[in-house]
Amino acid sequence: MSTISSNTLFHFTNSADNIIKIIKGGFAPRFCLEEFGPAFFIGKSDKVEVAIPMTSFCDLPLSKIDTHLEFYGSYGIGLSKEWGQKNGLTPISYIHDSSTQVKYIRQVGSLIFKLFKNETDFYKLPMEKNPLVALFELSAFFKPYSGQMWRINKYVDKRFYDEREWRYVPFLNSTEIQYRLEKEEFLNDIKRASANDVIAASFALKFQYSDIKYLIVNKETEMVALSDALDAMSDLYTSEQRKILKTKIVSSEQIKEDF
Repeated sequence: MSTISSNTLFHFTNSADNIIKIIKGGFAPRFCLEEFGPAFFIGKSDKVEVAIPMTSFCDLPLSKIDTHLEFYGSYGIGLSKEWGQKNGLTPISYIHDSSTQVKYIRQVGSLIFKLFKNETDFYKLPMEKNPLVALFELSAFFKPYSGQMWRINKYVDKRFYDEREWRYVPFLNSTEIQYRLEKEEFLNDIKRASANDVIAASFALKFQYSDIKYLIVNKETEMVALSDALDAMSDLYTSEQRKILKTKIVSSEQIKEDF
């Protein structure tokens, strides 16, 4: 019987260069525009988009990733689910406007706001012990069942539920780092790039070579180039480790034909 889950978490991108960067330095979280901002969960507003730093993965078997390849890019890297769990990656919850979770979270938000008599009280607690910050962080793990997604400078309709997303959201325990961007800030290319650089410098998601299960390129003709790129990483991996990594290389062409 076919399964709808996998033992591997896949991350897809649009170039081989991005895969090489990930192999060398880990996953660099990037700000992504989300439909449900914190204000939605504290009952202060309807859906207000906000950008959240994250790295996303899908929990799908190879036989079901063809749509992902077409939408996010034909290059990818698959890592063990065990690695994901050890590093705090979490399957997100999909909700709609009438979801019971929304009502309960808003009740919690209302109670939290009663704890803070004025705005200065919010800053008296360290971020890791601040219940309002915890609520904001929790909101990063909810996504609409379906909706619109900002993708390559335009909105596209998407049923997010089909993606079976796992998410890494770094906890930015410093008031000096922006841990959310307003929509206007996100749409500013310079502002977004600067914020991404700050996050990437301190919160990269690392892994060991043994965590890698798949290295995916678009075409079979690109497999040799990635193999050569691995050979050039002698400062990061031993000869034996590079040999093992080469055995993980597959192409999107192969996946579409064989799975």
